[in-house]
Parts: sequence; structure tokens; C-alpha cells
Amino acid sequence: MTVRTPTRLFFAGASLLAAVAQPGTPRLAPERVALVGATVIDGTGAPPMPNATILVEGDSIVAIGPRARVQVPADAKVIDLAGRWILPGFVDLHMHLTFPFDQSKDALQTNSEATVRAISFMDQFLRQGITSVRDVAAPIEPMQAIVRGLADGSLASVRVFPVGQLITTTGGHGAGLRGAVTVDGPWGFRKAVRANFDAGFRHIKLSPMYTPEEARAGVEEAKTLGMRVTSHGGGLSDTWPRTTMTRIAVEAGVQCIEHLNQMDDDVLDLIAARGVHVVPTLAIYRELYRNNQIPTELITVRGWSQRIHEELFKKAYARKILMGIGTDAVSDLMRFYPGLYVTELEYFASLGMTPMGALVAGTKNGGIILGNDRLGTLERGKLADLQVIDRDPLQSFAALGHPRLVMVGGRIHRFDPAESR
Repeated sequence: MTVRTPTRLFFAGASLLAAVAQPGTPRLAPERVALVGATVIDGTGAPPMPNATILVEGDSIVAIGPRARVQVPADAKVIDLAGRWILPGFVDLHMHLTFPFDQSKDALQTNSEATVRAISFMDQFLRQGITSVRDVAAPIEPMQAIVRGLADGSLASVRVFPVGQLITTTGGHGAGLRGAVTVDGPWGFRKAVRANFDAGFRHIKLSPMYTPEEARAGVEEAKTLGMRVTSHGGGLSDTWPRTTMTRIAVEAGVQCIEHLNQMDDDVLDLIAARGVHVVPTLAIYRELYRNNQIPTELITVRGWSQRIHEELFKKAYARKILMGIGTDAVSDLMRFYPGLYVTELEYFASLGMTPMGALVAGTKNGGIILGNDRLGTLERGKLADLQVIDRDPLQSFAALGHPRLVMVGGRIHRFDPAESR
């Protein structure tokens, strides 16, 4: 007989144990690390800061500035990074860590296999300078294991922000996947949100088709519980000839839309007016078209092409809609990892965003979309999530993707840059 420990009690207990030292247990002072001499791009969009010092204590940045102005304590571990560049760790906002390479085997994959797969991808991402990942559909138990391992220190890797199982309807996008739960009606949506919350997750993903009442119920329940909500945007699961799913999601109050799928200009106007964020996933769509993996109906009936997504990006950028980086490679397209993240950055820049703007999209915007004000930039009080590279990324994104050093919450991971190529 298996006895299930309530998830909320587990997390509450873990937090309590982390916060309270046992009687007689000596408190260890947090390690101090000083990164000195590098040029810093802090993720805010500010100009690069040459010959800077970043002082890290424990998991946080306690000082940052020109080397001459930041005093380094005598007991700090000093790492000389002269001639190199430091920027925040990247955030991938759309990843499926547990999906198998052969999607037909999704139902056959055990939770143990899914967990191993997730850890493997996390390691790949860490070596690319990605320090936070939002998983947007996965079986519950593997994601619980990942979150617990990261919390108790038995797993040292990227931060993971899981939505748990995505919530869809009968016949909707994602129905039938192990990483999805299929429900119908407003109360079905509310119950699914509550179940994901009870399992320990604090982010939710909705997936069409849904009615306005269903989407509104899911969003209301999530916000009552303090959860952040994103939604898959349109696609094959949208209505036709007039697309409505993205409008329904935005009007329901979601905070983010995944993918720039076919939508009318007035929906983009609504997204801009309500401050909804967008994760375009352009690079993987390009590969889907190249590999003839876009459903025929979308191309022959609805007139889809890669140009649609590119034009929507330009319109969203012109409307100052905040956009972040997400990769979303699944099944056989996972072969494009680990370099797909940098490809997406390059795509943003090719469509009119400045190199600095693209870096901000991958760092600061990622923290904003996750709703975490300690992520995404290198500033005093922020989490010490950063990467050290050999060349100026504003001159060429080829400098990205093979960092020499990555730090997650103050924990140092050193790599030979050649290993990441």
C-alpha cells in the first residue's frame, strides 16, 4: 500500500526545515564570491559596464558596479574574469522537459524515464547558459521529483517552473498526452486548476478549444490561488474562418500567450492594451514548416506560412508587447537542442529587434513573464543567476551558447566552452 504525503505539507515542511536550524547546529556563513574585471551586460537594457565587479553572497548579488567602487571583502573568493563578458542566465519560457523523442511512445514512458529525460535536458540547458526553464506540460510525478530535488539540493541544475499538466478539453490541443488533463465545463477547469495547485505547481497552462466560460473559470481559480496563467494561442484547435481562441484567453485574463498563431489585428491591440505577454516560438515553427509538420489544413485552407508568424512578431513589437524566448522543440525536433535557444535570439534580432533588445527578451523579460522579480537581471538583491562568455554578444550572438562559467543561485558550474559547441 502506498501512502501519499500531501504535497502542500511536503513543501511547507521543506520550507520550515530550510528556514529553521536544528538546536546545536552551527550556522554556516554564506560563501562570498567576487567576479572581477569582466564587462557586464546586466539585462536591463543599460549599456555594458566595463571592468566591473559582482559580489555574490550565498544565492544573491549583494553589490555590482565598476571595479573601483565595489569593495571586495578579504574573505571573498575572487575570480578574475578580465577580458570576458558576464550577462544574466537565460530563461526558456516554453519547454517540454519530459517529452520523448518519439511522440508515439508518450503513453508508454514511465515516470522514472520521464524524470531522467528531464534531468538530461536540464544539464544541456545549463551548459548553454540557460538558468531557468518553464515546463509547459508534463506528467505530475516527474515534475514533483525535479522541484523537490532542486529544493533540497540533491539536484544542482537550472531552475524549473512547471505548469504541471496543461488543461485542455475533449478534442482540444494536447488532449491524450500524459502531460495534459482533459476536462469540460467551467467546474472541470476549476477542479483541474485546484488539482495542479494541490500537486505543488504555481503556474497553469490552458489549451484550446475552450469556451469563454471555461477559460474564465480556469483563470479566476488560478488567480484566487496566486498562480500565473498562460495559454496556447489558437492553431489547429482554433475556430474558422474567424479565429477566436486567443481573444477568449486574453479576455479571460491570462497573463501570457504561447505562440504567435493566426490572429486579427484587434486581438493584438487587446493584448497590448491589457499588458499580456507573448512567447512567439518562431524558430521551431520555421523547422516545422521545413519538415512538413504543419497540418495540411492550416496551409491549404487557412493559408498559413512562416511569414504569418513573422508579421505578427513585427506587429507585436511595434505595439511594444513584451515578448520572451521559448523554444518548444518536441519529438524528433528535439535534435535542434541545445542550440535552438540562440537561434531564437537571432530570429528576434533578424525581425527588427536590436541585439540588446533580444538579450533583454531572454533575460529580464523572462523574469517578468515568470512573475519573479528576483530573476532576469544582474542587480543588487537579485538572485545570482549568470553566465560568463568569452566575447561580446552585442557584436555577434555566436559568442552565446558555450559559457565558460554558469552560476545558479550562487552555485558555480564551470565548463570548457568547447564542450557546449
